[in-house]
Amino acid sequence: MRNERTKLFLKRNAECVVAYCVLAVVLVLFAANQADFFTVYGPQSIFNQVITLCIAALGQTVIVLTSGIDLSVGNLIIFTNCVAATIYMPVTNALGGSIVVGGAATIVIVLLVGVLAGLFNGCMVVYGRLQPIVVTLATGSIFSGLARYVRPTPGGDVPSEFARFFTGRIFGVFPMSALILLLAIFLIWIPYRKSRAGQALYAIGGNEKAAFLNGIKINRSKLIAYSIAGLCAAICGVLLTAQTRSGDPTAANNFTNNSIAAAVLGGASLAGGKGSYFGSIAGAMILSLIVGLLIFWGISSYYQNLVQGIILILALSVGFFTEFFKQKRERAQAVAGKEAN
Repeated sequence: MRNERTKLFLKRNAECVVAYCVLAVVLVLFAANQADFFTVYGPQSIFNQVITLCIAALGQTVIVLTSGIDLSVGNLIIFTNCVAATIYMPVTNALGGSIVVGGAATIVIVLLVGVLAGLFNGCMVVYGRLQPIVVTLATGSIFSGLARYVRPTPGGDVPSEFARFFTGRIFGVFPMSALILLLAIFLIWIPYRKSRAGQALYAIGGNEKAAFLNGIKINRSKLIAYSIAGLCAAICGVLLTAQTRSGDPTAANNFTNNSIAAAVLGGASLAGGKGSYFGSIAGAMILSLIVGLLIFWGISSYYQNLVQGIILILALSVGFFTEFFKQKRERAQAVAGKEAN
């Protein structure tokens, strides 16, 4: 019985299992190249490096499950980053000068901006009856323009305490960024995945018409999904603000492409209805740590996208061969059944 369950799990999660195997190899290479890997600084450095893309991948995974793609996530991250860096001190001064109170209020405002932006995307898709790729491509440009309006030039006034809080360690041992990832899993993904709206995503991505005929509230589920995607982008904006202590509307970012790649690398299907955030985490960590390895090896940054593209193609190949052998096995079983009759 246990062997059958194991085989069934591997069959359903082949791409995700492969992603974690690749991640294990990458971590071994990382450990061999990073001198302080086995000290408290090693995990802190790793999680600070991967946390932003991991959270971005959560939002992208939710959208991909509906058979959509969010091309606005990168620009929304930059926009919320610029908002956070610009309003931090004005909000702090307005609330009495407390950095803690000002920081908390800034985070709430930025998260609200992200949710509203995601909800706007959802409304355009649901009520405008437009393709997600077209909508988010357009709103991505809008968010980029808003970022430049809020922060015409790179800069901002972000206290060092704010940066140390999000990039430091709890009790001097546990990385804060690791805690944030755990909170994203246990406070966002797992509750949402177990909710009706979360379960509906798989049905919608698998067959939207059939889901509608079975009484699933398509519009509400999509609106919630896009709102969560906006929330995740805003969290990334806060993290980026803590990491850079500034806002930069002109900053080059690969969050959009890499979040899609992370989801696919973790086993999500761009056709919808298949995927999990646990797989996306592995994909995001692989893509982020590969960049660190290239730096360790002294390889030019010009080749980073090349390497990431090759990894993505390999990930897609796993899905292709998995489906190929599945169909081959089903055909063989059908032939055997006919011969038996």
